[in-house]
Amino acid sequence: MSVLALADRPVTEQIAAIERGLPASTLRQIVEALGVSQKAVIEALGFAPRTVALRSSRRQAFSSSESERLLRLIRLRKAAREIFASDESVAAWLTAPDPALDGRTPLAMLSTDLGAARVDHLLKAMIHGIPL
Repeated sequence: MSVLALADRPVTEQIAAIERGLPASTLRQIVEALGVSQKAVIEALGFAPRTVALRSSRRQAFSSSESERLLRLIRLRKAAREIFASDESVAAWLTAPDPALDGRTPLAMLSTDLGAARVDHLLKAMIHGIPL
């Protein structure tokens, strides 16, 4: 099963996956699905590039904290696909500054829980056609 399908699983399974740690391949799957650079994702999620390289080379799972941030992006991708027709469109939205986010990109907001909640709120407003 692709780790991207985790967003479709029950919350209890998502929590268990976070507690176990998502596999090192998760980052590659996200980058390939969205077509966003790995560097951009690493920076946006607040990961140390050296740590990511080490986890990848040793095929180590991400920590629960890192896994939670990765799952945020996976869940955001799923929600954004309700609005945008393709992952390319999702990537363009994720990397474009948005006035509703004080000129920051949605991707740049994902390193914190509060930032992710703000992006989620923006997506829900877009889905329901509610002006911000």
